Amino acid sequence: MGLLPEHESQRHEADVASWPLGENPMPRRQVCCLRASELMTDHERMIADAILRNSGLVLSLPSAGMLRHCKSRFLAECEDGSIWIEGAPGERLLIAELIGLKRPSGISFKNGAHKVMFAAPILEHRERLQINTDMVVEAIRIAKPEQVKAVQRRNNYRVAVPGDAALRVRVWRIAERTYLGDRPMAAQEIKATLKDISTGGLGATLVGEENQPPRISTVDRLRLEIDAEGVKFLLEGQMIYPTGKVVTPAICAGIQFKAMERNLEGRKIIAALTRIVGELQRAEARRYRLGITAA
Repeated sequence: MGLLPEHESQRHEADVASWPLGENPMPRRQVCCLRASELMTDHERMIADAILRNSGLVLSLPSAGMLRHCKSRFLAECEDGSIWIEGAPGERLLIAELIGLKRPSGISFKNGAHKVMFAAPILEHRERLQINTDMVVEAIRIAKPEQVKAVQRRNNYRVAVPGDAALRVRVWRIAERTYLGDRPMAAQEIKATLKDISTGGLGATLVGEENQPPRISTVDRLRLEIDAEGVKFLLEGQMIYPTGKVVTPAICAGIQFKAMERNLEGRKIIAALTRIVGELQRAEARRYRLGITAA
């Protein structure tokens, strides 16, 4: 859909004067009738919902091998699937250049627990687009996205644990009513190699005995002993999933920590986990800057 003829533009601007800001604000010829929800993919539904809500977004414009990030918001979807979003007044020259080159720009926004991202070329730029009787905004129209990626955001940041890190974990299966501080039997221990950790759980490779898979399930109560450079503390956890194909005698699994008690001891454990994750994250960032891959 291209620019409206001049004689129609003024008439359409008058037509939309009564449209309130929470609804689709474009002229009727530019407003896409929502497709039946059962015909939409999950990603299309996320975008349609964001448009209806005029959700905020980040527009990433490529420039000289870098990206210029601008705050924007969704305005409306057109009949051909292209999307109007609020423009970036400070980047008019760059936007004009990108339109000429038909070079894709990045769009990202939040939808519930997901971060949604896609890239699409900018088709059109308007310095004045009527929203309602009191508001005119600068706007750009981007092409219908061909590929959309949605990533579920984690509540807790998970950081990889390199092989040379002074951080270890031991895992035991214990009975439901056993006191966590009691010393467990050696036969209850599951050999574990720590792979990643967050303040809410950890990932580990669990190894069985005598070339057999480890004797552990998602219903087992687990006693975890984390050793960070000689400082040890206990946690209770539960295996929440095994990932990938089981390779005898080892499985990769996640272990979720039980919610900490809101007392002094619980706060100390949370503080210790936060410190460990922070130190690993800073070390990871240093390795990336130096081009070093974790062992």
